[in-house]
Amino acid sequence: MDPLLDEKIVITLARGFTEFIQQSIQLHAVREAYGPSRNEGLCYESVSGIGFGGDVEGKLYLCMDGYTKLKMLPVIFERFGVNLSEKGMADSVLLEFSNQIASAIIQELRDAGYDLTLEPPENLNHKIVPIDLSQYRQYILIFFLQDRRGRKYMGRCYLVLTLKKF
Repeated sequence: MDPLLDEKIVITLARGFTEFIQQSIQLHAVREAYGPSRNEGLCYESVSGIGFGGDVEGKLYLCMDGYTKLKMLPVIFERFGVNLSEKGMADSVLLEFSNQIASAIIQELRDAGYDLTLEPPENLNHKIVPIDLSQYRQYILIFFLQDRRGRKYMGRCYLVLTLKKF
């Protein structure tokens, strides 16, 4: 087993997220903070949970607070070509967006030689998601989002990664 596996995954996650955000919706995602976390759960206004298995088992959570969700939805809707006036589309569009982020990151890890499979995303908005620290290691990455010119603050995006202990 690779002793630096967690660090490789966290670095790949950080780089993959910033590249995906910049290429897909033309925003700058600046990594503000990252590191291990001992939180026993999480709860945000917008949470998408995507599990993965194979050589490494775990779950990736894409989390946003209310302000960030309000700022990001029009940008994400525009990327997917969805009309903003359509009701009930926000959750499914955010799930698809987070699934695409996770797919890009998992593909990079596959290219590095890890055998990983992706599970379907689940909507965990406004729910308390418990994390069993006796079974999982947890890492949090916080990204500051801003427009291309760096003038408009778009909020913060939180990526929480849980990896099953060996």
